Amino acid sequence: MNLEPPLSHVAVTKTVRRFRATRGDGLSFIPFGLLPLTGLALLLLISWLSIAPGSVERVALRTAEQVVREAGADWARVSASGQWITLSGNPPTPEAGQRLVNSIRQAKAPTWLGAARPVTRVSANFGTGGSGTALSSATSPTAFNTPEFLYRLSGTTMTLDGRMPDIATRDAVIDAANENRPAHIEEVISNLETLGTSPPQGFPDTALRGVSTLKLCTSGTASFTGLTFALRCEAPESDVDALQRAANAPLAYGSVGEVDILATEIADSCQEELARLLDAAHIEFETGSDRIARSKAALLDLTARAATDCPGRLRIEGHTDDTGSAAINDALSQRRAEAVRAALIQRGVSPSRLNAVGFGANRPVGDNATEEGRALNRRIEIYIERPGE
Repeated sequence: MNLEPPLSHVAVTKTVRRFRATRGDGLSFIPFGLLPLTGLALLLLISWLSIAPGSVERVALRTAEQVVREAGADWARVSASGQWITLSGNPPTPEAGQRLVNSIRQAKAPTWLGAARPVTRVSANFGTGGSGTALSSATSPTAFNTPEFLYRLSGTTMTLDGRMPDIATRDAVIDAANENRPAHIEEVISNLETLGTSPPQGFPDTALRGVSTLKLCTSGTASFTGLTFALRCEAPESDVDALQRAANAPLAYGSVGEVDILATEIADSCQEELARLLDAAHIEFETGSDRIARSKAALLDLTARAATDCPGRLRIEGHTDDTGSAAINDALSQRRAEAVRAALIQRGVSPSRLNAVGFGANRPVGDNATEEGRALNRRIEIYIERPGE
């Protein structure tokens, strides 16, 4: 008897996976996708190269023009070449010209990355200023690699602007400004830049003299440009002689230029005298004209005598009421101020001491809604120009 189990058939299924090696006949998707992006990038680059220089130049020019407007520097003309700005005109004082140059150099404009300085270089092409001397024209590239400074004392703040040769000289100037500060100087602000060069022999002493002399003043400026040191400031009468000696001492680097120190007490007295003269009797003009009324000849004689006795420079201000357009009033006030300046020059006052400025209807002292107020606003005022202004 056969006891073996019956045979059964088992089906075995074999799965065969076949892999086929392929050889690339072209580029994959990623390089194909990058082609339009690369083209777009090139298009944007070409557009930027053709448009951006003009845009940057416009920003630099607008920024410089805004600084000029805010400074009230009607005498200044601005031109731009890329990020280089050129200033021209006749500033009333060398310090006024240098202040404007430094302000434009430091000015910032908004960008998508934040505020930045759009102006990389400022050239000053100034003519004869109010002092009657030609101002420095720093237009050559080497002029921007030489150290210079402008220190200002206004109110309770001393501001340090300029270019120092190295960090050591810059820090020495800042330390000197802060050390043993007189009570009237509450704050020192430094905008000093460094050139990364070795200091010329004697320059650190010149830079420190600017600080030491200005600290003795109550307001004013100390500057060094074109290898010339200048000091223009106001101080108590008792300190003027010592300050004159310190400022005029020979320099190891550069030479001493204008040193003009105004004694506060004398300036105050002269200012009061000028105000009394012009309050008691106004300098009047023919209607709508810059021709001074003949009846005011005696008043002009007295004003010229007082101006001759006063120290420093004088600012003749022309003002109008608000009748008519602003442009007409601005031009009329300027012409009237210049007419008074010419009349004082005819009577012996030095032209270099007189600066004429028109303010139009912008500074009323009376109510323009009344005839009496408008009469008060049509006026000429004369001020001693304080060095800190």
